[in-house]
Amino acid sequence: MLKLPFTTLLICSVVTICGCQTISKTSTQVKDLIRVGEQKAPQIDQQDVIDVSKTTLEKIEQMTLNMPTGQWIYIENDLQGIYTLQNKSIDGNMLLLRLNCKITSQQSGFILRNKDGQDILKAHDEQAGQIQFLLDNKNYGNPFHLSNSKKIDAFKTALQKTKVIKIFNASKLYTFQNAHAERLEQAVSCKD
Repeated sequence: MLKLPFTTLLICSVVTICGCQTISKTSTQVKDLIRVGEQKAPQIDQQDVIDVSKTTLEKIEQMTLNMPTGQWIYIENDLQGIYTLQNKSIDGNMLLLRLNCKITSQQSGFILRNKDGQDILKAHDEQAGQIQFLLDNKNYGNPFHLSNSKKIDAFKTALQKTKVIKIFNASKLYTFQNAHAERLEQAVSCKD
């Protein structure tokens, strides 16, 4: 039986269906906690948990639209073996960080998606040009690039205390608030 924090549920990708604790309570909890179609953010139960074992793709899309901004959300999908950490910016961009891989032989990295869910930047894209991560305006370059592999530990440590994450690439700046940075310790799926 698996319980998911409510914030974990919110970022499920459109193609991902989340698994969790029980099936019998699903329709009641989802109905009570998620106000599908309303502009208001979904409500969290007293345990900060939501059961999504029977959540439909349509409801996941709605929850993604209503996801809180400026904080890390951890999504577990045991049924498909997919685990992600996502952070939604005020302008709708999504940052997926892969700092601690469930399969240790895989590479850490990141994906930056626009508000339409399209990948616009990846850690290991050689054609992307220079990528710079700024943690509270301190430049870490691209700590995920193979030539910077020794910098990833310093980057992880700095992330725990950072308030604002900025990514600069191709004359564009993407800004994310770093609330709930403790969730960055959780292991995620690192395969693209």
